[in-house]
Amino acid sequence: MLAFTLLIVLPAALIALSFRIRPLVPADEGPRDVLGVNLASGGLFGSHGLAADPRSVREETEPVRFDLSALPAPRERE
Repeated sequence: MLAFTLLIVLPAALIALSFRIRPLVPADEGPRDVLGVNLASGGLFGSHGLAADPRSVREETEPVRFDLSALPAPRERE
């Protein structure tokens, strides 16, 4: 009974309670920096003072094609 309480009831109660608890710190306004990357990079390299890009632009990359026709044909195993 103790194992059932510790392994099933207690975690379920804590999960249910976590949805009811209000955060102690109010949520940040504006863009999210979940991992704190901007703060970490600013501390390491100094802040450049530029605003972040409003939207991300995907790099234009093409798949690399290799021309292997000039290589000799592989030998068959005997």
